[in-house]
Amino acid sequence: MMNAWLLQRFAVGLGMVVAMAGSGCADDRDGASSASEGAAGGPDGGGGAPFDGCYKGELEPDREGALELAGPGVDAGTGALKPGSYLVSTTYLAMKPEMAQTAADLADPVVEGMFTMKGFVAMAGARSSSCAALRTLTVWESEQDMFAFVGSPAHVRAMGQAHSISRGTSNVISWEGSEREATWEEAAKRLGSEAGGDI
Repeated sequence: MMNAWLLQRFAVGLGMVVAMAGSGCADDRDGASSASEGAAGGPDGGGGAPFDGCYKGELEPDREGALELAGPGVDAGTGALKPGSYLVSTTYLAMKPEMAQTAADLADPVVEGMFTMKGFVAMAGARSSSCAALRTLTVWESEQDMFAFVGSPAHVRAMGQAHSISRGTSNVISWEGSEREATWEEAAKRLGSEAGGDI
């Protein structure tokens, strides 16, 4: 079982790596899963495709990891994101379960780099075992700051291997909003919308 720090690195780093790389725009609900992905039944133990109950627009009930935002923009006393106007970004990655160790190895330098980037405010990451899915939620001072991270050396190196980790489903969307809009619920709603900006 991964410790919390490794799970955080795994979820946040790899989610950003693959989603920003644009490895696909499908969703498990759209039939992107393959026979190599896991057990014979779906997440509920039924006889459907392995991940047929998984969808980017619905938060998984078994999410675990660094679910709360952490970073320099989070008030240490309350644990809440400080009031302000931000660029919020979220990713959803349907991962090949057998690529978990490769994903963790790639994510480590990516997440370390994120914490050193100008304009980084906060991050959270989640993993669902039943859906073999990773989600990230990051908060930035500006779009320019976020894209500086996307072009950073560790992130660019990791993007070269992104296609081998995704099972054909990765999505990213960003929006401007206040601290009240930097939530998992808002992220899932935006990912699931028609105007969601799948890549």
